[in-house]
Amino acid sequence: MKNILKPLMVATLLLAVAACAAPVKYSADKLPLCSAPSDTGVVKLSSVPYTKEDPQSCAVALKSVDVAVWSEAAYNSRKLRGLDTVELGYKPLLAATGDASYHGPTGHANSLVVNFDTTVFEEDTAVRRAYLAVYSPDNPQGLNGVVLRGRLSTGDELQSLARERRAVTNMEGTSGWIFFDVSFFVARAINERRNSIHFELSVPGQPAAGNLVRVGVTKKEPHLVVEYN
Repeated sequence: MKNILKPLMVATLLLAVAACAAPVKYSADKLPLCSAPSDTGVVKLSSVPYTKEDPQSCAVALKSVDVAVWSEAAYNSRKLRGLDTVELGYKPLLAATGDASYHGPTGHANSLVVNFDTTVFEEDTAVRRAYLAVYSPDNPQGLNGVVLRGRLSTGDELQSLARERRAVTNMEGTSGWIFFDVSFFVARAINERRNSIHFELSVPGQPAAGNLVRVGVTKKEPHLVVEYN
């Protein structure tokens, strides 16, 4: 009997250790249907100011599943996480010359990549409006020149989004949020139960560095604002 119990105890211990070592799977609290909306049109969601189209609808600002900066260079492209802010746009991208083994940065172009889980919404959610809200600490109007593309799942081609966008800034217009209208894209994502929709913000490539625009990454990170019934 002891010979049988000993292997069983060892196996149980190994399974327990394996369970403790396993990474925790991402999960998000599900949002209820809109049954008790607020009676005010202006709300502040996770520091994101938003004016609702219908005071009797509900609104939420989703945090991202993942936010990162894609830094692209001739020999050193990589994804960066943990940055407070980043300048979107191109600094001179020069080809490395003379040494084929060179792996240092030769200039770089930054873009912002953000993912959201829309399965937190109930299947019967009716989207009134949806915006990708992006913050700039010093040049919100510069975000009007940003290209926003998105895809519903890994492997899909990126599609151009949000020709309509609006700014909510401080009195001087020196800092604030740009709201990129992604209503149809997000409504489809909720309907199709997509758990990692992808957005990519970039500035069209130009040789001059004057087209750079600073945005919040982890400091006032982008949110997906959804007004729904």
